[in-house]
Amino acid sequence: MKLSCAALLITSADSFRGKILRRRAEQGSIWVPIALPARSVEYLNPVTGETRGAPPSGALVTAAARVQGYQEPAVTYGAPGEQLVSNATRKSCVPHCMWNCDKPICEQNCKPVCRAGTCETRCPKMNQTDLEKCHVQCQEPQCNMFCPKNTLCKDNSTLACPKCTTRCEEPQCNFVCNHDVDVCKTVCPEPVCTFECGKTECPHPKCSMACETPPDCSSNPTPPPVTTDEFVVGSATAGVGQAHWLPEAWAPCSTTCGTGIQTRPVHCSTKHDEDCGEQPKPATSQTCADYQSCQWTPGAWTNCSARCGPGEQTRAVACAGDKCLAARPATTQPCVGTHPECTQCTAVAFGGPNFDGWSLEFKEGEYTVSDMEAMGARCDDISSLKVVGLYCQTTVYEFGDFNGQHKGWEATFGRGAYDRMGLVQGGAKDNDISSLKVHRHAPQGVDQSGAWSQGAGAGGAGGAGDHAPRSSAAAAGALTALLLSQFA
Repeated sequence: MKLSCAALLITSADSFRGKILRRRAEQGSIWVPIALPARSVEYLNPVTGETRGAPPSGALVTAAARVQGYQEPAVTYGAPGEQLVSNATRKSCVPHCMWNCDKPICEQNCKPVCRAGTCETRCPKMNQTDLEKCHVQCQEPQCNMFCPKNTLCKDNSTLACPKCTTRCEEPQCNFVCNHDVDVCKTVCPEPVCTFECGKTECPHPKCSMACETPPDCSSNPTPPPVTTDEFVVGSATAGVGQAHWLPEAWAPCSTTCGTGIQTRPVHCSTKHDEDCGEQPKPATSQTCADYQSCQWTPGAWTNCSARCGPGEQTRAVACAGDKCLAARPATTQPCVGTHPECTQCTAVAFGGPNFDGWSLEFKEGEYTVSDMEAMGARCDDISSLKVVGLYCQTTVYEFGDFNGQHKGWEATFGRGAYDRMGLVQGGAKDNDISSLKVHRHAPQGVDQSGAWSQGAGAGGAGGAGDHAPRSSAAAAGALTALLLSQFA
């Protein structure tokens, strides 16, 4: 920092000491302390013009010099009631000062200075007999004065005195005559506050300060008058306290499954929120999340994917909330199809017209020509056949001993219904079935899941069962051809 306008009063005699000082000054090792008005002492190097708050190590410090030409800025007050700041832009009711300089303007607020009064501890009066036997002994109450940093304006009001408040603990008083006094109290006067309009570090030289005239706030703080039913037993001077916000613990989240709100009480340390009004109040609510009660909701299991045998069931599983913490239940499981057709295995032989006329049911087993005739079947008049059961088969033979003694045709039919044409296409000729076998068999390639053709499942006329499913149109065509051949 340079100090170009300073005139230094340094001894310049042609003495031996003066020559040494000049030589050391030329070397830049002499530092001169300068006492500036309203500032701390600074040290100037007369060779370089540099100033420091402290001389460098090993420097020669001369006698103090004063700066010529520096003037303390004057402070002027406006007329009573005159305002430097309009009510529309005023942020507080504190008197305001404004520096006017040849540099950018800097501003400051006047600071309130308060005098705390004397607080009194008062107890109810007692009759003369009680007072002769007892005396009151009270502990000194703890009192503190709380003042706001700024006085907020209300309704564009004019300047107002700062409002400070004294807070005291309730006194602890006892009569020595072995019984307590419960109604003692501490009474304090309201603090008396005035404004102190000080000076700040503004650009200099040539500055002047204009201040609003503070209101007359001077008076002595005194407690309210003592009432007729109380007397003073002690006094204490209130200190200066600092009010602050005291937040309590957060309450539990408003929900236990999802996002909610939790709250907490926040109060001023003086138990009067207005004493903490200028400080940012901690938050009293915040968002929270809790998923302890979120549960999985499984749906119903579907039917088994296999009509018969091993298969799989599925179900939907949804979380009844934003997030479920527990493990998700299974959405698939193995199953076994148990449709009645899985265990059925019978064959029905029809005589006369297709599926009309006489009929006989044959369960699992082997039937020779004698067995069939004993049951009432006419072997040379079997015109159609039904095989019931997903894995059921019926094998028919031309001769009654299952072709054991005579070479003849044989044909096997799976689940389905076969008319005359269907029997012929399957290998049974001339409507001459002399013996048959009804048995279970799951040939390789049969869909164990039960996803078979509806035409084959219904045994469409002329179909070849599970081995050669036929469409209903083809079956109808075969039946029509058969009828026409009978009337040809």
